[in-house]
Amino acid sequence: MAFLKLVLVFSAAIVLASSKKGGKKGRLRSLTFEINELKARKNDVMVISGEEDLREERCAKVCAGTSVKGETNWVDFSSNGIYTDVDIRKCGFVTIPTVTSSLEGTMSHWSTTGSSEIYSVTTDTFRIYLAAPHGRGGGANKMGWNVEWIAVGYTC
Repeated sequence: MAFLKLVLVFSAAIVLASSKKGGKKGRLRSLTFEINELKARKNDVMVISGEEDLREERCAKVCAGTSVKGETNWVDFSSNGIYTDVDIRKCGFVTIPTVTSSLEGTMSHWSTTGSSEIYSVTTDTFRIYLAAPHGRGGGANKMGWNVEWIAVGYTC
């Protein structure tokens, strides 16, 4: 929205600066053109397909975040794995979003697998499992592992 206001102010300045050349009709045409251009670009988010039926483009939203480095709630799973549930409820999705994730850390996260495989997505959470025996027993938090994510979905 701030970008839109900035462009409108900039456009108005251009129109005023050129008003001496084109007169009132020229200014009106220029301003109308600028407004139509902005309306066409007002929503840069487009969902092409999703888990549920598509909705109005104006309702599409990109939301991103990270779990807390060193404090992510990693749960030991099997003899060589861990998992965590990531809270995305602040995004306000009303349909199941498309989620992409990766693992950030200060050491050894390069040796894990599973950070981009998403499980159990809802409008509020998703889960990832990691094959990472050295991450068990609190090791993941000691190595600063956290989940970086981006979700795209509808909020209305």
